[in-house]
Amino acid sequence: TEVSHGSRLVADAASRLQAMLEAARSSSELMDGIARESRSQAAAIEEVNTAVRQLDEMTQHNAALVEQTNAAIEQTEAQAVDLDQIVSIFTTSDRMSTRRAA
Repeated sequence: TEVSHGSRLVADAASRLQAMLEAARSSSELMDGIARESRSQAAAIEEVNTAVRQLDEMTQHNAALVEQTNAAIEQTEAQAVDLDQIVSIFTTSDRMSTRRAA
């Protein structure tokens, strides 16, 4: 009776230890899955960061191009004013225009 009672206790303890082992394995698998997903999310975040950096670089490049374009426009406008002043020196008469046309 004491032996059978002891055997039952040992069997019960073994069963509980087995259940604890299975729970630990299950927890370990869940933690591995969480770690995998975390690494995947970290990689995705890095891709987003790279894309944002590229967008920032393109924005800065575009801003520089806009500044260069504005400078070129100002220079062209100044040259147009200079040309207007140069051309205004010349005078034409209707007679000379008619002779040249003929």
